[in-house]
Amino acid sequence: MMRAFLGFQIPSHIGAQLVLQSHKLTVARKQPPENYHLTLVFLGEQPYDLLEELDLALQGFRAPAPWVQLAGLGLFGGTKPHNLHARVVPDPTLTHLHQRLEALARSFGVDFPRRKFTPHVTLAYLRPADFDLAELHDALARGMSFASEPFMPDTLSLFRVHQGKQGNRYEVVADYSLSNL
Repeated sequence: MMRAFLGFQIPSHIGAQLVLQSHKLTVARKQPPENYHLTLVFLGEQPYDLLEELDLALQGFRAPAPWVQLAGLGLFGGTKPHNLHARVVPDPTLTHLHQRLEALARSFGVDFPRRKFTPHVTLAYLRPADFDLAELHDALARGMSFASEPFMPDTLSLFRVHQGKQGNRYEVVADYSLSNL
């Protein structure tokens, strides 16, 4: 079994901008820059043989590459936030790519709950004891003016998740070319 997801690596110059945003945040459990990514489809724990079949299908997969731009900061978790992230500007090409990849994964038997696709790049995972809510909201307000330049990923990556006591580490195990139609 392997815990995996499909997504985009973040270009190093955009990662450097995210590091600057991260340094302004008074929270623990910040993500290291090498963990920055944009998840398109979280596959969860899957058998190796299923992932090998999916890998073969993805080698022939073609889709237009979307433009990706990060703008502003956000939280997941409502009144009990657990994730602080850079938001992704909505893009129909990105949403369509997500839908096609999700359908492809389902066709191989990957079963995951249907939920709204909210693309983002996680900057920190939060625990209530790790932050003051008022300070966090102030930091978010300051980060709302953050915007990266748009970038067009030319490859889709299959990531392996290595879980550990010090947090997760992500390893790219395969890359797939996207067409720039």
